[in-house]
Amino acid sequence: MVGGNLPSGLGRLVRKALPGIASLYLFASPAAAEVMREVVELPSNCVDTLPPEIRGTLQPWQVYVRLEHCDRMKSLRNLSAILPPDQRPRFYEGVVPASRLPSNFGTDLPVLRVVFPERTFFNTGSAALRPEANQISRIITDLLRNTAPDVAMFVAGHADFRGESAANELLSERRATAVAQQIWAAGVSTFRIWRIGFGEDMPLYGGTSDYDLAMNRRVEFLFAAKPEAVAIWLADQQSEELCQSSDLDQLDACRQNLAFRQGYDAEVVNPAGPKLTGLQPVAAVPTARVRPTGQRASRLGLGQSKSKSVELVSQARAQVIPNNTRKIRIDPVNPDSKPVTVIL
Repeated sequence: MVGGNLPSGLGRLVRKALPGIASLYLFASPAAAEVMREVVELPSNCVDTLPPEIRGTLQPWQVYVRLEHCDRMKSLRNLSAILPPDQRPRFYEGVVPASRLPSNFGTDLPVLRVVFPERTFFNTGSAALRPEANQISRIITDLLRNTAPDVAMFVAGHADFRGESAANELLSERRATAVAQQIWAAGVSTFRIWRIGFGEDMPLYGGTSDYDLAMNRRVEFLFAAKPEAVAIWLADQQSEELCQSSDLDQLDACRQNLAFRQGYDAEVVNPAGPKLTGLQPVAAVPTARVRPTGQRASRLGLGQSKSKSVELVSQARAQVIPNNTRKIRIDPVNPDSKPVTVIL
């Protein structure tokens, strides 16, 4: 991608490019980060996402984000075709609106979420990579070698509710770190690869069947043009993807048991560049988990009478923790706080 802010004269080009791709596989620009949908069909030619008059020309990076988003999905789907059917990933996409991003971005940013089943990477209760994981790491590595060098990739680890909460949190972080480090070691050290663990706090499915638990013990890859987009989607919208179930009793029981920490740290596994300066350290996050309240509880279908009243300190959605490793703190608890620019 070409660096630089989006000049006002080019804003029309970006807006003109939006309907073309939105009609193919993205929703119109949302007011808030939207619930993701599974990708079923893709354009036959991703270049069709660009207005004809700018194809083959050099433009600011904002003009190309949807083209590159489309290319990533097509490349990953093609690369994953070599895997056995039960090891292939599922693809989801959403959009983070410009209003939730740093003002100099000037455009909505799509986020791609790629979900692999847990058994593809690890044995139950283990953070040691299975031999089959090598092939998937090569797939992700091949993608990164043929994509824009400034793409942000997050590896997110999740666990099911069995076992102690603290142990599940540590296991999810170790799993995400193991996958991220294997990809980095494969020769893509010029990319920033982030890892984050959510433990058992983000159950994708609300049931307790073997299938539901297996899907909840998952490894996800999230891609976007900027890390801020992934971080803000994780803070804004991830919780509304949870507890999926056709059984209303299971859905309600799962949502009633949701409780989040006030911060989950995404950390770069391959830090590079100068130290950050001029920023205040972020205080440690309490380990206690709290029930969603306010707008977040309402959006999850939780009445205030069912929600524990919790006094929460207002904080930004995505914060930088300035130390030798770059970190972004994800806050899924405070729904009304605003994002801040992440300085990398």
